[in-house]
Amino acid sequence: MYRYLTFLAVVVVAVIGFFGVQGKQSKDTPVYVFDDMDYQPKYKPQGENKFFADGRDARPAVAGTVARGSGLEPLQVFSADYRRAESLNPSFATGKDAQGNFLADFPTKSLTFLASGELAPFTVDAKTLALGQAKYQIYCAVCHGSAADGNGIMKVRSSIEGDVAIVTIANLQLPLFRAYPQGQVFDVIANGKNTMLGYGDKLTPEERWAVVAYLRALQLSQSCPPNLVPAALKATVK
Repeated sequence: MYRYLTFLAVVVVAVIGFFGVQGKQSKDTPVYVFDDMDYQPKYKPQGENKFFADGRDARPAVAGTVARGSGLEPLQVFSADYRRAESLNPSFATGKDAQGNFLADFPTKSLTFLASGELAPFTVDAKTLALGQAKYQIYCAVCHGSAADGNGIMKVRSSIEGDVAIVTIANLQLPLFRAYPQGQVFDVIANGKNTMLGYGDKLTPEERWAVVAYLRALQLSQSCPPNLVPAALKATVK
């Protein structure tokens, strides 16, 4: 009897393994032994949920929350110097000028004090772009894609599962988003838009501006106006 049950168990496992393996390519409907592992009841980023007034699946943190392990450094953002810098240069932290309009260009001053007591300049250089690339790949590429064309893994999954995210993920290469003032891009990163939640609790103002700079570089990489191409590079193109 024991041998029979052992043999039967081996046969069952072999059959399930042969017909239920999802690693092989097939147009046939796969056999799901535990379908709840593939189709889990859960809320997803960029998903729609009519239960909440804002229509979003993802829920923002309670006002005033500073999450552990977030991109913000409490000792920095709550320091007296940081708060004084924000008061001296509020546009850097909001993306808006004194009249409440989005900044057309990048701010010229940062939130870091020099030894002289003045605010250090903010420059878009290789270091800024490297920081922006790192943060973009962590927080943005999953939805907007590595080229900012809206073809991140979330869109791929959404197209398979029929989720609403496939129509709400923005293609940031479109003229609409290219025309956004720098401050408006900063504001969307910080506060979110439509089904996208803001990342103001995860990215410092410096990091948000770095992401804006990197996004602009991605947009130029896909469609650069001829007048911005260096003459030396133009000479190499035939």
